[in-house]
Amino acid sequence: MSVRLEVPRRPLGRTGLDVSVLGYGSVPIGQPGYPYEDAAELLDGILAAGVNLIDTAAAYGRAESVIGRALHSRRDELVLVTKTGAVENYAPAWSKPEIRQTIDRSLERLQTEVVDVVLLHTCEQSLLEQGEVVEAVQEAKAAGKTRFIGYSGDNDALTYALDLGVFDVVEASYSLLDQVNRETLRRAEREGVGVLLKRPLANAVPGRSEPPPSPYAAAYWPRWSAIGLEPEDVGGVPWLEAAARFSAYADGVSAMLSGSGSLEHLLANIQAVNAGPLPEEHVKRIEARFDAHADEWPGLT
Repeated sequence: MSVRLEVPRRPLGRTGLDVSVLGYGSVPIGQPGYPYEDAAELLDGILAAGVNLIDTAAAYGRAESVIGRALHSRRDELVLVTKTGAVENYAPAWSKPEIRQTIDRSLERLQTEVVDVVLLHTCEQSLLEQGEVVEAVQEAKAAGKTRFIGYSGDNDALTYALDLGVFDVVEASYSLLDQVNRETLRRAEREGVGVLLKRPLANAVPGRSEPPPSPYAAAYWPRWSAIGLEPEDVGGVPWLEAAARFSAYADGVSAMLSGSGSLEHLLANIQAVNAGPLPEEHVKRIEARFDAHADEWPGLT
């Protein structure tokens, strides 16, 4: 499939890498039962549409292996981000030997000698404070296994990770319904740290009339019910378009990650991002509605 939508690109902080404003979050293609042929077609389709950023993790089932098999011959077209510290079924693997082994396994699965970014995967602040996990990814960088290192997480742990001053990239939750990290992400940009957004569409909850069936997505339902946003607050555009435009153009953001098993949905998200930012008046309304609840609503990991 060939669809050229010319996704805008931005610098990923101080890394020297340019990334598509919309990147692909690969959880869906790692799920049991998702056919390899469908995954390969989806990956080919998003690359044809201008996406060059792919985010994966050791914990995402078969995702790394699928990406490696489908795209190893196109490695020079990609910015590959993976995560360490959690493995199959999100089992913790935080010792230095475990992190080293996980990164080596990720390289093997992705069929590459080096990834562009390795992130610590939702690492607790207490582990950051102990230092071993940070040393482990620094050693991987020094060994040439990753070009850059970073942290994926939220709230106080994200702030602490920035305070360390060693990370090139952070990945955090941010959306219409999840804005506690707002000032931290702006700070990251000021300090030259690349910013990737997870859950930028609030798991497609905005606009729903009933809770989604997935407990993971349903965590946003009470927020959607309480925030009181109306169509006029986003200029009357479809809710998921508004969500994409709000997140992709938030201050400090390098790229937002869209995870779907549907190429159609991904192309729709690309079109939404290409529509440009929401008008400033609508952004301010959304921020004000969230800020009325900010003390109740931490960033969801």
